[in-house]
Amino acid sequence: MVLSDVASVAAAVSGLAVTASLIYVGIQTKQNVRHTRALIHQGTAARTTNTLLGFMNAEIVSAWIEGNGGAATPELIRQRQFHYHCGIAMIAMEDYFTQHEDRLLSDEQFSRGRETFRGVLKEPGLRAYWLRQRVIMAQAAPRYCAFIDSLCAGEPMAPGDLDFQQNGKS
Repeated sequence: MVLSDVASVAAAVSGLAVTASLIYVGIQTKQNVRHTRALIHQGTAARTTNTLLGFMNAEIVSAWIEGNGGAATPELIRQRQFHYHCGIAMIAMEDYFTQHEDRLLSDEQFSRGRETFRGVLKEPGLRAYWLRQRVIMAQAAPRYCAFIDSLCAGEPMAPGDLDFQQNGKS
């Protein structure tokens, strides 16, 4: 084997190594984009959740109601607290759904969470909250809405749910 033959083999190996390296960098870049997107979504969910958790404080809810021209009755405060708590649950479900969509959760992890959320959505108050939110979100997030609807499928509807589903109001 002459020196020119060795050079040809080295050039071929070098070309293959560069190609493999570029493929690896491409795969890593795609994975990093997915992870970055997930981190951004988690950050958004965390900020929103923290804001809603702040509204769980009765004094803050009262200030919010009064600052918007309302009368902060104990009943209205409790209603708002429940509303914000439902919002937190739906944000958690959305984050979970998004991570699965981005293939960051295994099918087993997703199945376990899906069953947990299915159980929570049997609660009539959260179900009614979802049906009101669904009217707002149907066009903006159709895949997420289909996911939540699938969790509710086959479950008996609570009184008043049909009104929410058809009209978006009670």
